[in-house]
Amino acid sequence: MFVADLHNDVLQRAIVGEDIITKSNNGHTDIERLIEGKINLEVFAIWMPKHYLQHAAFSRANELIDKLEEIDKKTDLLIKINSLGDINFKKDKTLYAAIGIEGGECFEGSIDKLEHFINRGLFYLGPTWNYSTDLATSAYDEKFNLKNIKSIGLTKFGLESLKLCEERGVLIDVSHIGEKSFWDIMKIAKNPIIASHSNAYTLCPHFRNLKDDQIIAIKEKKGIICLNLYPAFIDTDFQEKDKKFKESLKNDLNNIDLKYQNPDLRWVYRQYFLQKSLYSIVPSLEKFVDHIEYIINLIGIDYVGIGSDYDGTDCLPKGIIDCLDHMKIGDELKKRGYNEKDIEKVMGLNLLRVYDLIKSKSN
Repeated sequence: MFVADLHNDVLQRAIVGEDIITKSNNGHTDIERLIEGKINLEVFAIWMPKHYLQHAAFSRANELIDKLEEIDKKTDLLIKINSLGDINFKKDKTLYAAIGIEGGECFEGSIDKLEHFINRGLFYLGPTWNYSTDLATSAYDEKFNLKNIKSIGLTKFGLESLKLCEERGVLIDVSHIGEKSFWDIMKIAKNPIIASHSNAYTLCPHFRNLKDDQIIAIKEKKGIICLNLYPAFIDTDFQEKDKKFKESLKNDLNNIDLKYQNPDLRWVYRQYFLQKSLYSIVPSLEKFVDHIEYIINLIGIDYVGIGSDYDGTDCLPKGIIDCLDHMKIGDELKKRGYNEKDIEKVMGLNLLRVYDLIKSKSN
């Protein structure tokens, strides 16, 4: 079975000096655990925290890619690829690694800098994270920050960037963008569109999730929706529990903040603490699979995948401690009567379908 996971933030741990090759109990992933968990392709997010956005986004993004390439040189367990065509499907015990940009701040308004990242192997581009960029407005800002936004939707630079990505076979990821940005993209996109890590708004009305008409629109573009293991996007009840529980942990979190003055280290160690602390209140794996099944029932099984958000979330559903439990998603689908062929589609084959379409349309 070919297994693909479209969103992972473990490079945030690697960049502060942590060994993410060797199996450990830290976080959700490392290369050895990903292989043991039977994942063949992992897309590593190139995401920049807020303190890099004004002055160092381009350099920080390059540092993250440099780190992945450094790991590639250090171990035979990982191979960084520039396209899915680089994958040897007969090769065992190897993790193939691609990169996805989460927030276009690193282009710094320059189409040449976007091309630079395409030449470094960019697999998909998410125009925004939670902050709007000079490409598009974000879901967060369209929901909570409209009064501070000069214009809503896809920008002229965003349009130029989208066209270049489509020409070069780079997927466009709509997971973090606002609804106006989403529909602007849908009007002009010629290639399949992906959501790398989003769930169903109908089951959990969070601003980061996709409404039914958006899900249907992605199907009409022959794209794929990859579902996210973050409990706040799975279960509405968790959001209130999470808020109260973190309030009770305030002193512990403050102590971490005082101990780690470096904001990158602080982020990592807060994640470690919360990943262990929040497990008692998280929703079940079954609730996550409810989102998969909802989207299957809405648009069909050919348009669904997984974008775990490992090491980008502070907790996972019950039953998923880390990526070693990744195949439990397929086990739960099997319990619900899905056959092996359908499970293989969800776990990775649907992405290959999208790639074949992109390859046929791009230069």
